[in-house]
Amino acid sequence: MPADAEAIATFAPGVPPPAMTDNKATFVIEGEVGLLALVGLAQHADHLQIEYLVAGPTDPRGHIRTLVAFAEAAARTVDVRKVRLPPGTLPDDLAQSLGYVNGQKEISTGALARARDHLEAVGVPLMRDGTASPAQTLYYRGVWAAVALLIGLGSVSLAVFSGSRTTLLHIVAPALLCAITSVFAIWQIALTAVAARRRGGGVVPLLAVVAAAASVLAIGTLLYDRAVPALAELWNIYGGDEELGDLNLSVSADGTILYVDGSYGMGSEQAVRRMLEQNPKVREVVLSGPGGRMGAGFEISRMIRSRRLATRVETGCASACTIAFLGGVDRSIAPGAKLGFHQASFPGMSADDMFEANRDMKRFLTMSAGIAPDFAQRVLDTPGDSIWVPTPEELLAARVIKRLNR
Repeated sequence: MPADAEAIATFAPGVPPPAMTDNKATFVIEGEVGLLALVGLAQHADHLQIEYLVAGPTDPRGHIRTLVAFAEAAARTVDVRKVRLPPGTLPDDLAQSLGYVNGQKEISTGALARARDHLEAVGVPLMRDGTASPAQTLYYRGVWAAVALLIGLGSVSLAVFSGSRTTLLHIVAPALLCAITSVFAIWQIALTAVAARRRGGGVVPLLAVVAAAASVLAIGTLLYDRAVPALAELWNIYGGDEELGDLNLSVSADGTILYVDGSYGMGSEQAVRRMLEQNPKVREVVLSGPGGRMGAGFEISRMIRSRRLATRVETGCASACTIAFLGGVDRSIAPGAKLGFHQASFPGMSADDMFEANRDMKRFLTMSAGIAPDFAQRVLDTPGDSIWVPTPEELLAARVIKRLNR
């Protein structure tokens, strides 16, 4: 303001007194003992002119960068896309590092640039420490870190439940996104600790460092427990399920019984389909095995039901194998045979993540397979890492089987 003319004249004798006009203004950085830097701006129809730029001996380049960034933010505010510098205002190397060529620079006036200006104004720049209080810094950066982690982990869930054939992109894209968002979140936590240290001595900075370390450990644990197992399983699926897919298929001598033994991997349903097409006289499917991919189990179940085949278990059938078994129009088990059930699961995915999959399973159990609702609920209440083996009486009462073979 005009009242600052004396201080400005002392700091920069060659600079004209500040003018209070509609298109000109002078802005200063003020220190404890006086001015540290100043810039004069003039608004024109198609550009903003930096008329003078002066910095004292204390961190001159840092103050110049701050004032040039402020000038560019001011240009965005008045909606002009060009900022000009008088010749010789800045050393050539500094001007080039700031993006000025032949004394001018085209600037962005989009939403992202305005958002960046806003964060600078409130003292919480996105990727560096600012001037905001520790509490305000924690609010902003805590939200950013949480959103980043949600995006990273959400991309893993999206890849798992995409419903399409697993490709390398389903693995690489979420892995990269998880890595980038995790690094971003950790950086925001570190900047929050730096802001706490700006507050000065005492116990608060120490507590901030401890909290930051705990938060970083929590992020690592979250990635290890959720992202890593899910991505590893997607990699197994992409690689052809070498640990699964050991399905053995054979047909009785008279061609009426198909024996399906082993675990279900990706493509197991195709092998069963080929076998059924090659043996049209099959009337019963005898199943055994530890299960495997639920998707394959559902496909085999649909094949069995569409052909109105009977199903039977002579030894043991669990997990996805029971899904295939429930496709039979006439279901039975031999004395001593066991059926094992549990809810749908996927490594790294929580019960909330599997909500829709288990909702579909309940619909299948009660509507397609005709099982009693309380039995279906017991299945869904059994965690994916355990097995519930009902008694023959429970199986009969819930209509899972129609009879026990003697």
